[in-house]
Amino acid sequence: AKSGGNTVTVTGPGNQTGTVGTAASLQISASDSASGQTLTYSATGLPAGLSINASTGLISGTPTTAGTSSVTVTAKDTTGATGSASFTWTVSAASGGCTAAQLIGNPGFETGTASPWTASSGVINSDTTDEPAHSGSWDAWLDGYGTTHTDTLSQSVTIPSTCVNAAYSFWLHIDTAETTKTTAYDTLKVEVISGSTTTVLTTYSNLNAASGYAQHSFSLAPYIGKTVTLKFIGAEDSSAQTSFVLDDTALNIS
Repeated sequence: AKSGGNTVTVTGPGNQTGTVGTAASLQISASDSASGQTLTYSATGLPAGLSINASTGLISGTPTTAGTSSVTVTAKDTTGATGSASFTWTVSAASGGCTAAQLIGNPGFETGTASPWTASSGVINSDTTDEPAHSGSWDAWLDGYGTTHTDTLSQSVTIPSTCVNAAYSFWLHIDTAETTKTTAYDTLKVEVISGSTTTVLTTYSNLNAASGYAQHSFSLAPYIGKTVTLKFIGAEDSSAQTSFVLDDTALNIS
């Protein structure tokens, strides 16, 4: 823009990239058609954690949030003449920085209570005769009533965005009084809920009944960086019990 005949030109720095937690530095350069002018710098849309020095035009700081920002830098001289340049600044999540861990609380139900799980009444079980645990003294026994009944078991976990692997596993024992070899009358849905989206990882039924426990594993890599609810829903029909017994759950990140 012209004011008093002066023209201020800001040199576009080109699109920038950065990483969360890594210090950034970008010198903005500008020129004025008039000699002896002092330029004042400002910027809009800078990534969180960055700022511009009004007198030098140096953008510096440490980005705190991943994402792409549309940045406009403006230089203004003492006559009010301005020039600006726009570019994008893409900040990516820090690589590495993932501490290997198991995220599920009370994974084997050994506290004897559900928390931090949310469970239907009667699910947390220590009956070693009818449905013994896979390890320890406690398990989660869904259904087994032989009447129309639904039991649920769920827990919310947050998978850090810095991790690349998220392996979800649990041990499951199924026994049933259903004699059919072809119809799934009683079911156990294994769900992952992310926001308003519910994904059924798999469904077990009376047709999967077997002696002893079996371990089942799933990758939750699509949910890295999200808070998800891990949920089991056991539903029985009106007759012939099916018991879905869970133990030793895990969500291992690395």
